[in-house]
Amino acid sequence: MTRAGFRSLLSDPIGCDRPILVDVGTSSLTAVRAVARPDLRRDLLAQPVMETLPLSVADCARLGSDCVRAGFLFAGADPDEETFTDAYGVEWLRVDGVATPVRHPLEDATLAQIVKHPRPEWPKLIQVPEEAARDRIIVADAPCPGMLDMSFALRNAWGCLEDMTGNWQSISALLDWSLETIVDAYERMLGGLPVSPDIIVYGDDLGFQQSMFISEVDFRTFVRPRMRTLFSRLRRLTDASLCFHSCGAIRPIVSDLCDLGIDIFNFDGDARGMICTEVRREVPRKLIFHGCSNLTALGRAVREGNLASVAVLTTEIVESMPVIAAPMDNIYSGRDVNDARMGACFLRQLSPDDLAAISRLGPVRAIVENGVSRAQATEFSDLTGEAPACIATAPLANVEHFSSADATRSASGTQTFQ
Repeated sequence: MTRAGFRSLLSDPIGCDRPILVDVGTSSLTAVRAVARPDLRRDLLAQPVMETLPLSVADCARLGSDCVRAGFLFAGADPDEETFTDAYGVEWLRVDGVATPVRHPLEDATLAQIVKHPRPEWPKLIQVPEEAARDRIIVADAPCPGMLDMSFALRNAWGCLEDMTGNWQSISALLDWSLETIVDAYERMLGGLPVSPDIIVYGDDLGFQQSMFISEVDFRTFVRPRMRTLFSRLRRLTDASLCFHSCGAIRPIVSDLCDLGIDIFNFDGDARGMICTEVRREVPRKLIFHGCSNLTALGRAVREGNLASVAVLTTEIVESMPVIAAPMDNIYSGRDVNDARMGACFLRQLSPDDLAAISRLGPVRAIVENGVSRAQATEFSDLTGEAPACIATAPLANVEHFSSADATRSASGTQTFQ
C-alpha cells in the first residue's frame, strides 16, 4: 500500500526495506504540461501560467505514480491568445507554450500602493481525491507562487533587487503582502479538501543554474524570517509533510532551509553545486529528497538499453535515499512523458533486496539487466485525459479542516474516501 509505504518512509527513512515511491503527473513539480499532450483536454488547468494538466487518479496510475493530485483548478486559457493577465494583475506573453511576464502591476508602485494592492480571487473549483485514490499518496499542489516568485512577478525582479539594497521598506511591504496572500491561498485550498493531504508543496525559485538570485545576506535578512513565519502558519493548517522546492544553485543556503523544518526537499540536481549525493551528506538523514535525480533520463536510458547510464542513475537514486523518485521538473514534451513512465516502471522492478544490494555494493549488473528487460517488456496504457473529480470551494467563513478519518461524501456528491 503506497500510503502505508509513505508513512513507513517518514517513520524509518534510513531503511531499504521498501520499494522506491514514485511521483509523476501530480503537482506543478512533476505535472504534464498541456504542450506535451495537446490532444488531452485543457478546459481545466492545475497551474495557469505553466499550463499543467490536472490528471485523474487513473491517469496518474498509468504514469506509474504512487501519488495523486489535490488542489485548485483554474480555467483553461484560450490557446489562440498570446497574452493573458493572471489573478495578481501580472500580464504574460505566451510563446511556444512558455509564458513570460511582460507587465508588472507594482513596477512603479509607491509603498502605499504596494500595501493596498488588491488580493486575488481564488478559483471556485478544487480537485479532490477519488475513491480510487484510497491507497495513493495525496499531494496538495502549491495554490500560488512562492514569496520571492510572487514579488518578482508583481514588481519586476530588478526592481525587487534594487529595493533590497536601497528601499527596504518597499521590499518588506511587498514580501509581507505576498506572505499574507500565500497563507490565504493555502487556507482556502486546504479548507476545501474533504481529506487531509499527505504532502503539501511550497515552491520558491531562489537561484539561477550558476548562482543565487539574491545574496545570502539578503536571503537571511528579508526572506528567511518570513519563510519561517509562513511555514509555521502552514503547520497550523495541516499536519501534512511539507515539500519545499527551489530551482537553481542554492547550496549556500541549504542548511538554512533545513533549519526551517522542511520534510521533503525538491531541488535541481543539475544546478551548480547541487549534485544530490553531495547535498545528501550535508542535510539531516531523515530529510526526504524528491525528484533530485532525473527519472526521465533514467527512463530514456532504459528504453534505449543504455545499461551504463541506467547503472549510474539508479545508484545515484539509491545513494540519495530516502527519496521519492520523480522527474526533475514538470514534463514539457510527449517523449518525456513516456520516458518518465518508463523510469517509474524500471524502479518498480527493484525489490527491497535489490536496493539493499545496490546500496551496499554499487550497481549490480544482473539487477540492472533484469530490471531493464522487464521494463522494456511492459505494455503501457495511454493517458485518457479524463476529467478529475472536483468540488466547489467553500466560502472561507464555512471552511472546516478535516482529517482523513472525517472524510465523507462532499456536498456536491463527489465520492471521496474515509
